Amino acid sequence: MKKVLHVITDTNIGGAGRYLFNLLSGWDYDRYEVMVACPAGGQLEEQLRQKNIKVFELSGGEKSLKFEHIKELMGIISREKIDIVHTHASFAGRIAGKLSGCRVVLTRHGLGQCKKGFVQRTITGILSRIFTDAIIAISRAVKISMMETGVPADMIKIIYNGIDVSEFNSIEPRLKKEFNLVEKSPIVGIVARLVPEKGYEYALKAMPAVLKKFPGAVMVIVGDGPLRKALEDLCLDLGIHEHVIFLGYQDRVETLEADFDVFLLPSVSEGLGLSLLEAMALAKPVVATEVGGIPEVVKSGVNGLLVPPRDPSAIAEAIIRILSSKQMAYSLGQAAKNTVFDRFSARYMAEKTMEVYDKILQKTGE
Repeated sequence: MKKVLHVITDTNIGGAGRYLFNLLSGWDYDRYEVMVACPAGGQLEEQLRQKNIKVFELSGGEKSLKFEHIKELMGIISREKIDIVHTHASFAGRIAGKLSGCRVVLTRHGLGQCKKGFVQRTITGILSRIFTDAIIAISRAVKISMMETGVPADMIKIIYNGIDVSEFNSIEPRLKKEFNLVEKSPIVGIVARLVPEKGYEYALKAMPAVLKKFPGAVMVIVGDGPLRKALEDLCLDLGIHEHVIFLGYQDRVETLEADFDVFLLPSVSEGLGLSLLEAMALAKPVVATEVGGIPEVVKSGVNGLLVPPRDPSAIAEAIIRILSSKQMAYSLGQAAKNTVFDRFSARYMAEKTMEVYDKILQKTGE
């Protein structure tokens, strides 16, 4: 059996970690054995071990290129006789894989920062050819973004994020019960890191208009990050601090989403959010910005509502429309659930990923 080593430089469970757990929920372990290398001491390592996945600890923190990691990974690859190294933003993993004679796969989870000049694009293209055998983009928008930075189009395969849909028919809601929100609905929920690209400030600026129509509404924010203090201060400035709850990092996010009346994703840049797919699988009506990979999933007026980015008025209007019509909320939610169950399952994602592995191994005569 062939062996795959996933290399993730995160300590906590961000997009790459959640992607990996979803991927493995649909995995065929008779085809490929899976191991993971990640920094020690975080939530990611702990939960991997709880799921009985073989984990190798990397020293140091969260860096894409760390020379100690190259040496450590080459040792792991040699001892375990790894066939494929699958990296998630770890350039050290790609280098170690190639120096060890492995096939190397990269999954890109987000959009690139900016377009590059001719020289930079040429260098990116050369490095991609040298250090990677195949690249997985989680949406068409991510593929286009990578091509704009110089990554050769023929190296990139689009495989949409998927989730373990089998879990979503029996989720036990816990948000209202654990956080005493029974009398404070309706609930508008966001699940994302507190970073600039997630557009939180525009969501918060939309709340005063929502509260005029629904005085008891509350916004629940699940996630942590460097903007937390600034966002809490913005709530005070807007006079909405009693209606916004910051829950920080949480496990079992889907059990919180199950109590949302509206799921909101106000991103200004987005590859394809897993929390969006989870909320849709729970039949939640969604309001999301028309950026990145989001329109590849959400069709406005069919399975959710799309709004322009950086537009608090449009966000508020969409939230109010849904909260004002139980029929609309139900219709959008059911269509959202059908979309995810039909097109974004973990099993489908896993099968397409293993096909990528098969193809690059066949190229080497294996």
